[in-house]
Amino acid sequence: MLREVPHGRLSGTLLVTGDPGGRFHLEDGVILEVASPGSPGVETLLLRSGRVTEADWASAARAGAAGRRVGAELVARGLVGSAELQLICAMAALDGALAMGMGRIDRVALDPEPPATCFAAPEGVEPEWLSRETERRIRALGGQPVSPFRDRLSRTDAGTRLLDDGIAGERRDILQKANGRRSSRDIAFLLGRGLYAVTVEASRLLHEGLVDVAPSATGAADGPAPAPEYGRSPEPTGQPGRTEDASRLPRRRPGTSGITGVLPLRPVSGPWRPPAALTAEDRRFGSAQ
Repeated sequence: MLREVPHGRLSGTLLVTGDPGGRFHLEDGVILEVASPGSPGVETLLLRSGRVTEADWASAARAGAAGRRVGAELVARGLVGSAELQLICAMAALDGALAMGMGRIDRVALDPEPPATCFAAPEGVEPEWLSRETERRIRALGGQPVSPFRDRLSRTDAGTRLLDDGIAGERRDILQKANGRRSSRDIAFLLGRGLYAVTVEASRLLHEGLVDVAPSATGAADGPAPAPEYGRSPEPTGQPGRTEDASRLPRRRPGTSGITGVLPLRPVSGPWRPPAALTAEDRRFGSAQ
């Protein structure tokens, strides 16, 4: 479908139906936002991380609802810097594309109408870069023993001892949430951290014997039931006896995601490209495994 669009200058909403599914908001060939229930969006990243308070977000959202200017409102009020917001939007877009690419894609359709609501990246995101980087991340995670969506992480005795010793930073936060009922995706939502970043760190913790993959509660040889289609609430419950359906994405073999069939790959001029050092850490992770 995308090959039939002249010059790849898509505008509208690209709806991806599947498990978990999601949507790409585009304007003249530039990606404004990528959203999926399989990964935290910009709002979750800002609020759960404590960068922006609930009250400040609500006020900015009311003032900037018209014309997709919520981000501009946040910057104008000094709640977040413009460069920081662009980076957060780009990372959320990558995680959304990653979640869709590692899941099941049933159908892709373009709605040419502009989205009613959209948290647009200030400078947009280049589709070619997003597609290339998403495929690289899918390949990197494909060789790891931890599925970001299916595997529930359980802290080991060694991990508990490390917590007792006063470990700080992201490792502490992940270890505290690894209770045997949460996946990397669930922990990413709870912490307001990127899906890929949490999964990378969880893989390292597993290699070091600080977490383990908890046995499946279903006991089904073919894996748990599929997640609901896009449109259901992405929030994890993290409560015993309740099913965190949206995190249950099927495993995929590297290179079979189909994400390059969804994104417009023709180069577009103008939108933001990340600095060279932006993904240096996770590039080392991918090449070292």
